[in-house]
Amino acid sequence: MSAQPQHYVYRQDVIDFLTVAVQFCAYLEHIREEEKREAVERLSCLLPMLYLKARMLDRPQEELDGFVEQFCTEMAYDEVRSGIAALLGSDDSYLELPAEEGRYSDIPETRFISEQLADIYQELTDLAGSYQTQETAVMNDAILACLEALDLHWGQKLLSALKALDVLRLDPNFCSQD
Repeated sequence: MSAQPQHYVYRQDVIDFLTVAVQFCAYLEHIREEEKREAVERLSCLLPMLYLKARMLDRPQEELDGFVEQFCTEMAYDEVRSGIAALLGSDDSYLELPAEEGRYSDIPETRFISEQLADIYQELTDLAGSYQTQETAVMNDAILACLEALDLHWGQKLLSALKALDVLRLDPNFCSQD
């Protein structure tokens, strides 16, 4: 029996994050098959787990100088976004006060759960694609890029979408008007 390699990309916490990320992506790819209430419930469980697993990771040192390959196609992104939008219907949009440079605006903006989740899907699909190369340095730098993107945008998008989904989940009239 061979021992698992000792590189960062094979650490248990990294594998745990990747496992949740792949589950999330696979779920979104088939979300059209779900019932609306069940999808909201499932996403309300997956998103916090995804956020927690990502936030618990240490950042690896960059190993390659350069571009991290992207694997998510525009068509795949749009399939996921449109699938979520179709499932949620009018419940896809919500209002949010945007944060700009640490300050909140008092003018709410319309956001879409489908766009927020599709943006996260894109980041995680790119990470999963890098792991499929089985090249340690590529996998390492893909994790680094994913964690940097978490800080830059998808962490806030995840939390924003989660809050909107939680409002739906707790609404006693949710799905009764469909």
